[in-house]
Amino acid sequence: MKPPAFHCQEGSACPELRMVGDLPTPDSMAPPAEYPDARVFLTNTAGLVIAHAALWWKETPLLGDEHIGAIGGFAACDARSARRLLDGAARHLRAAGCRIAVGPMNGNTWRRHRFVVESDGRGPFMLEPRNPPEYPCWWRQAGFTELSRYSSSSIRFDGNPTVAHGLRERLVRSGLVIREMDPCRYDDELRAIHAISLQSFVANFLYTSLEEEAFLDAYRMVRDRVDPCFVRIAERAGTACGFVFAIRDLEAESRGGVPALIVKTLAVDPSSRCAGLGSLLVDEVHRIGWETGYTEAIHALQHETNTSLKITGRHQGGIFRRYALFSKPL
Repeated sequence: MKPPAFHCQEGSACPELRMVGDLPTPDSMAPPAEYPDARVFLTNTAGLVIAHAALWWKETPLLGDEHIGAIGGFAACDARSARRLLDGAARHLRAAGCRIAVGPMNGNTWRRHRFVVESDGRGPFMLEPRNPPEYPCWWRQAGFTELSRYSSSSIRFDGNPTVAHGLRERLVRSGLVIREMDPCRYDDELRAIHAISLQSFVANFLYTSLEEEAFLDAYRMVRDRVDPCFVRIAERAGTACGFVFAIRDLEAESRGGVPALIVKTLAVDPSSRCAGLGSLLVDEVHRIGWETGYTEAIHALQHETNTSLKITGRHQGGIFRRYALFSKPL
């Protein structure tokens, strides 16, 4: 029998692909706007696609001193097709000069990345990565190992703050003000949030900077889902120095469940010298959630080395999902 055929198409354009029935839909493919450097796909003898992925290597994050080769937009029918596709992707990245492949990652960590590797069975929440449970096993069988881990935790509200009164008073005396996002100045508020993010995340694992316009475009797409009262911005002398971004879990609501408040992003400008501000921002958004009828928060997608895990621990957060990025030397 003729073996499946591996194909590679350079550039960001999507080839005209016909998928087999049990392959996830083309929605799993990296969109053209994410500018993959190549697309790879595996076809059967009938010319139908049985596995696909996208590759990036030109503007990828550094791991040590090496730019990674990123593999994202992945889908496959079975372990065998996944292995052949990933082997072919690895060969292509090696030929492009990469020494390590990382995935699943659509080019960088601002975009879709990570596999769910452990779960207690709770339904997915909005903005969370999702994948068939067999995908991590298939990547391991192709020679990939876990590079980094992440987790999401549930916190039940009880109306009690975890920040000491003295800390709050010290920050207030320093001139700090915490306010909600102004929806009438949505783009300006996003620019301030973007600037803080660049300063706060620069030491994060696999960090790359993101152009302001790309950041604005991403958040403009969810504008109608953002409740300004759950975006708290800290300022001192009119200059933003920290924020917490939370959003209602509309996906749970659409399933008929009770929505949680997803604490998606927390950032503090290190140069602001506001020790404890992150804890205070989380307490503030929890308080607003409690007062508006929420019973639970999700602290989402925290890296295993993230200092925000200490805040989650003080709130007695319970992990219900774990995620991983995988890597393979080339």
